[in-house]
Amino acid sequence: MKPFAENRPYIENEFQYAKWDETTGYSPEVLFEKLQEMQNERTDMPRPILCANAYAYLLDHVQLSINEHTPFAVKINIGVNYTSFASWDIYDKALFQQQRVKVLSEVFPEEYARMRLRESVGMGTIWADYWHTVPNWPFLLEKGFAGILEQARECRQALLDQGKYDEKQIIFLDSVILRYQAILRLLKRMYEYSLSFDVPEFSACIQHLAEHPPRTLYEVMQFSILFLYFEEIGCERGRTLGSIDRLYLPYMDADRANGMSLEEIRELFRYFFIHFTASKRYAEQPLTICGGDRKGNDYSNALSRLILDTYDELNIYDPKIHIRYHQNLDSEIFKKAMTMIRGGHNSICLINDEAVFQGYEKLGISREEAQEYVVLGCYEPVIIGKEEAQIGVTWFNTAKCIEFALNGGRDLQLGAQIGYESPMAIQSFEEFFDIYLKHLDDCLDFAIEFGQMQDEYAQEVNPTPIYSSTFPQCLKNGRDVHEGALKYNNISVKCFALATSTDSLAMIKKYVFDRGEISLDELRRALVQNWEGYEELRNKLLKDKEKYGNNLAMPDDIMTGITRHLEEKYCGLKLRNGGRLRLALDSVNSCINQGRHTAATPDGRYAGTPVSKNLCPTPAMDRNGITGYMQSVLKINAAAFLNSAIFDFLLHPSAVEGDKGLEDFQSLIRIFFAQGGFAAQGNIINGETLRDAREHPEKYATLQVRVCGWNEYFVKMSKEKQDLFIHQCEEG
Repeated sequence: MKPFAENRPYIENEFQYAKWDETTGYSPEVLFEKLQEMQNERTDMPRPILCANAYAYLLDHVQLSINEHTPFAVKINIGVNYTSFASWDIYDKALFQQQRVKVLSEVFPEEYARMRLRESVGMGTIWADYWHTVPNWPFLLEKGFAGILEQARECRQALLDQGKYDEKQIIFLDSVILRYQAILRLLKRMYEYSLSFDVPEFSACIQHLAEHPPRTLYEVMQFSILFLYFEEIGCERGRTLGSIDRLYLPYMDADRANGMSLEEIRELFRYFFIHFTASKRYAEQPLTICGGDRKGNDYSNALSRLILDTYDELNIYDPKIHIRYHQNLDSEIFKKAMTMIRGGHNSICLINDEAVFQGYEKLGISREEAQEYVVLGCYEPVIIGKEEAQIGVTWFNTAKCIEFALNGGRDLQLGAQIGYESPMAIQSFEEFFDIYLKHLDDCLDFAIEFGQMQDEYAQEVNPTPIYSSTFPQCLKNGRDVHEGALKYNNISVKCFALATSTDSLAMIKKYVFDRGEISLDELRRALVQNWEGYEELRNKLLKDKEKYGNNLAMPDDIMTGITRHLEEKYCGLKLRNGGRLRLALDSVNSCINQGRHTAATPDGRYAGTPVSKNLCPTPAMDRNGITGYMQSVLKINAAAFLNSAIFDFLLHPSAVEGDKGLEDFQSLIRIFFAQGGFAAQGNIINGETLRDAREHPEKYATLQVRVCGWNEYFVKMSKEKQDLFIHQCEEG
């Protein structure tokens, strides 16, 4: 095979422009019709078996493609559109999406209608989270595809021999067996098809993986890619590759002992990483490196360094890297990561081990177990092999409760009663704040309850035998992950718009109750009119400097009043399945999506515009610099928000120039973590560069910006997103 540099142009867009061999299977359109037919006509089957049969049919008839320019040569045609990012496949559309609506509308018609109404007015989403999965990679690599199939057969026979089982257990194991039999048939088909191409190493690898676990670094990488192909048929996504510097190290050492050079290993990682770039995975493919055990011993190794070096040279943002930080982290690795972020290769998030350990302790989970956590999704820790966390059951817009508190629980734009009917005549800020918290509770209580209700019907909506098969306890007990099969079966809720809520409450306190300059009725009228005719009032509130993110007492007291309330009432709340509730303070892109349906707010924000992102201050409101913002964030007890509490920094390039600037940058992050910060990510950029990039995109094709928990190329972003970044850079 030619060197990576020569092959790269043939790989980077290989999914978008794949050439599918029509002789190898049916088109996605034909397959979709067959899957829909199975969905509609075979309702007498148990749902896991129906889905397994449909899955098997798809794998038996899917079209293949081989790319001779990469060692990860094969692709399967399941109807995904790769124009911008990978869209949903035909299995998801035919079997999951309509089934979810059917079950929820038939089993929970009132709750489902209530949820859809709340979603439509900007309160956020409430869905059982099947999307964010953490495959148990150590078990997978130990067993391989054939090994898991054999294990499922043995567990099924053991249940029959014991005579103590229920039908659901056998159905679950049968669904696993049916799917893995189909996987092995497809691997055989891939191998036979590959013989027509000049890819002998790939052919040998596929032939081996069809029968055995991986032995070499190449086989581990190929196995990981194939497993993601197979698990992700449908709505699930493997949202981490695991701690690959530790997982892959024994295979690298074995290859080195057999004469493989470090340059050959780097070359392999170049192809591996660019595969994820080419597959355009939504929100990117996460992987974890570094970290330490509960005693502070450093996990990082030579592979950690090689991964960063190779990734840096590629100038890509997918996959994305989660670095587990602790005080004994190898100083050169930390410096390398900071240098990469400074240079714009910033698809990196740093997570503080100590904050994560303390967060798990609040849930009653020991550091000994927590030390094996990996980071999935954007910045959420999960204990691999032991925990299902459902990290995204709800994204909840806390700013909507300002609207409810002002208007007796009614939505301003619809005039409909959404929240509980609260009093309109309010005499003090303390009373108003209490009403706000009651609306917060009313909304969250419903979200948590409806999330649990959905979880109880998971087997009718989305049985997960491939994901579940990665856990030996699921196989042994014949239980799906979503039947509470793991040791820790948690769910998570995310609260966002903290700065918008805090600043709005601060302005109500200051101008309505403390100074009496405006009445609540007058403020309500201004918000209903979206500030039209109230421009002078809006300008006063917008320019007021007592806002969150400046280390100022009044707004930060309000902010911590909100977060303490969430902590005391909801952190670790016991769930019906025996698990615990995890909290988060991040928005992802809900700050834009839900902001579109949120009325004007008392901080001066216009209706329909984004609410605040993650823990960020409202754009242009952080007037005391990065340290003022950081000190505001550090007033939050991060351990109570184990599901994420992310510090997004934005620095001008001049602040981190030279050796001194790099040292200061490292010190900033070290201080943040030493004082209890949870996670950090950010951008080193200036507004002039962004404006020039918008005017001359051809000059900035690879300019990356950190969006929420992922990166995007600036020139490919929507104008709305570009404007947000330019505004933040120029006025922040």
